[in-house]
Amino acid sequence: MVRGIHRNFMAAGIAMLIAGLLAEPGFVRGEDKGKTKTASEAKAAFARLKALAGTWENDVSSKEHKHNSADSKVIYRLTGAGSALVETDFPGSDHEMVSVYHLDGDDLRLTHYCAAGNQPRLKLDRASSTADKLIFVFDGGSNLDPAKDMHIHGMTIAFEKDGVVDCAWEGYAGGKKAGTTHFRLSRLEK
Repeated sequence: MVRGIHRNFMAAGIAMLIAGLLAEPGFVRGEDKGKTKTASEAKAAFARLKALAGTWENDVSSKEHKHNSADSKVIYRLTGAGSALVETDFPGSDHEMVSVYHLDGDDLRLTHYCAAGNQPRLKLDRASSTADKLIFVFDGGSNLDPAKDMHIHGMTIAFEKDGVVDCAWEGYAGGKKAGTTHFRLSRLEK
């Protein structure tokens, strides 16, 4: 009798294990490769960003961000013994903005210190990002009410084959998308 009960528990356990594996998204179709992102992807993404250190020419897409050519630069520099990357947009202008990228445990985060006077925080969407396209999503902020105030709500960095880097800054206002500004960056110096 005990053996029969033991066999029934074993069979039930095996059935539950198989059912669990089959219920796992993508298991049957083999889609699990590349979908489960770990801290190593955040570290690899941060290493890719750190390689941006230097000065870049900025061909900005929006009229409100267009300045004379001396201001249309983006400077990336490392600080904190390489633990943070500081991005300065329009350095020295009255429209200067700073974003700071850093690892936070298993996440890659950035805080954008905007000319609008707020500080949206974004986090790398590891599930949607690839080595050549880093997607950051809104993760709170200070000095803003996301349901009402204009703010940066997302950002995508695409590393193109010709060495150009396209940064698409997604703006929100009134709780909905208000437009996207592209910074198309070409390296001037390391």
